[in-house]
Amino acid sequence: MRAVEFETKVENGVIPIPFQYQDSITDNVRVIVLSEEKAAAEPVKVQKREKIYSIGIDMAGYKFDREEANARR
Repeated sequence: MRAVEFETKVENGVIPIPFQYQDSITDNVRVIVLSEEKAAAEPVKVQKREKIYSIGIDMAGYKFDREEANARR
């Protein structure tokens, strides 16, 4: 099996293969989709308690990937 990596835009549910790979990718393929997600900006809640401030941040959609954090680019 040969791996080819490229970026493309999904068009009506179809993932177009770039022109330079169309002749070499003609058989069955395995597709792994990594989607770029844009985080929705939510207001930060600040609560004042005497002289200490607390910041509430919604971490529900956050995923920490140790390998990605340590990757050298």
